[in-house]
Amino acid sequence: MSTKFIDKLWRSNVLRPGPEGLVRYRSGAPLSRRAFNAGLLAAGGAAATAPLWRPGLAQAATGVNFMGWQGYEEAFAVGGFLDANGLSLNNTYMNDNNQIIATATGGGMGNMDIVTPDHGYTPVMAEIGILKPLDLERVSNFQNLFDFFKTTPGPNVDGTQYSLPFMWGSVPLMYNPEVVKEKPTSWLDLMKPEYKGRVAVVNDVISVMIPFIMTATGTKTPTRINKDQLKAAVDLIVKFKKEYARTIAPGYGELADLFASGEVVMSQAWEPVAAWAGDKGVKLEWTVPKEGTWTLIDCLAMVTDAPHEAEAYAMMNHGLSAEAQAYVANANTTAVTIEPALPLLDERARGMYPYDDIPTFFAETGGGPFPLWPLDPEGDLVTFDDVLNEWERFLKA
Repeated sequence: MSTKFIDKLWRSNVLRPGPEGLVRYRSGAPLSRRAFNAGLLAAGGAAATAPLWRPGLAQAATGVNFMGWQGYEEAFAVGGFLDANGLSLNNTYMNDNNQIIATATGGGMGNMDIVTPDHGYTPVMAEIGILKPLDLERVSNFQNLFDFFKTTPGPNVDGTQYSLPFMWGSVPLMYNPEVVKEKPTSWLDLMKPEYKGRVAVVNDVISVMIPFIMTATGTKTPTRINKDQLKAAVDLIVKFKKEYARTIAPGYGELADLFASGEVVMSQAWEPVAAWAGDKGVKLEWTVPKEGTWTLIDCLAMVTDAPHEAEAYAMMNHGLSAEAQAYVANANTTAVTIEPALPLLDERARGMYPYDDIPTFFAETGGGPFPLWPLDPEGDLVTFDDVLNEWERFLKA
């Protein structure tokens, strides 16, 4: 990964510091760490795993180093797993997938253990050597994944598993049905005159660029496009910003607040936004427009030269247990990847995602999950660097 590319990520607001730290794709208070009682689920028998160290030996807890989305780390403590195995966590909460790359390539390898890349970034991190190929014999809960996630490209790179699908979802078009009476069918509905000044998008390169590329060009391969297609998409979102948008929300938590206050009635939004706004008294609905949208799979992975390999394997395996998955999903209204977790989900978390037919969900959202744009030139295809250049044009417009 070149220094030039890392510099571009900073300039494009992907890694740029903000008042609350780094600007993250799925940021906001609703996903911040909740007060967690490790014994809350103990009665459910979640800690039925043999200790990693021999009982009776007096020793300090082994500190395992975690960099990932805030809230996901709670999976490791469910059922008292950490205490039972003499472990503790040293948490660094990431603000974007690129922070993993910047930290690992900036001297972090040899100190980092577990990270949470998404499906698109896993192949990139594998290619540049910062992720360790996983031995699935040491991850027994992998067998409990929904079949769709066992071989999904991204976590699995040419037959080698580099990350473990942990949570999934999408960024559809969300709206307040009390104001938007007619269900939207296209991303262009954000530009209807009657909603002018009451619509928004989030400062999120991937989940804005992908649907607007699909809308502007009609392509079903939005990360494999040429420069004319990229320009057409950014021209469209610049028009949206200048003529229709109330704001560009810094994160999805802030977007939920805008929905709750009534300032915004329609926006591109991650599914948990509906739950967060609902907690503030505003019921939202969402739809996948005919053009399609971005889908995501967040994963667990191990950094090359992890100093606590055995402990990291055990923690990731526990993170794929039914109890751990359900706890995180119920707390954050995210989706589980492990089928045995379904009976443990509360009604809200269970009802938000189409568990009955996951492959069809991904197919009908436009064909994702999509890979990232190429890092290096490939014929006339735009690179991720080209996308970031155009994103800067949008932000400055």
